[in-house]
Amino acid sequence: MSSDTIQRILPINGAFLRLMQPDQLEQLYELLELNRDYLREHIPGIDLIRTREDLQKRWIMKKKNSLQFGLWLDEQLVGRCRLTRDENSSSADIGYWLSKYHQGHGLMTAAVKDLVQFAFEVWNVRRVEIHCGVNNLKSRAIPEKLGFTNEGILPNDPGIQVNGQMVLSVIYSRCNPNQQ
Repeated sequence: MSSDTIQRILPINGAFLRLMQPDQLEQLYELLELNRDYLREHIPGIDLIRTREDLQKRWIMKKKNSLQFGLWLDEQLVGRCRLTRDENSSSADIGYWLSKYHQGHGLMTAAVKDLVQFAFEVWNVRRVEIHCGVNNLKSRAIPEKLGFTNEGILPNDPGIQVNGQMVLSVIYSRCNPNQQ
């Protein structure tokens, strides 16, 4: 299977991850707009995407070692996940957001669990990290449920600006059990 057709079935009826394609950017933009006020509370730079063209520009500039997945439920886009590999450190990090209308059903937990497995088994990385805002309890619950280690806040971390306020990030990590 080529990297542009990756699809991962999740253990929730009708849920799957699919590598995002340029022709799906309209759906992603509509989902972002529907959830903008909610996402603004937790995602830095969300208001830098003001138009479809802004989203298109970000899409073109995506990182070389990054995979952007859509989280789908019954063929409806409900969230986005990003898996980025750092080949220099043999690690990966995961970022995610989910529509406020689809939370509380385990969808994102299942998606992140699958991406961790992908990073360990396909990319063979030794470590996966997830960074969450200290006050983003819903996002923090995911790595905690999946057995990640809470490494705390980086010393001297200046934080990131989210919705006009500086927010510190908690770092969670998990090591590849096949590389112990």
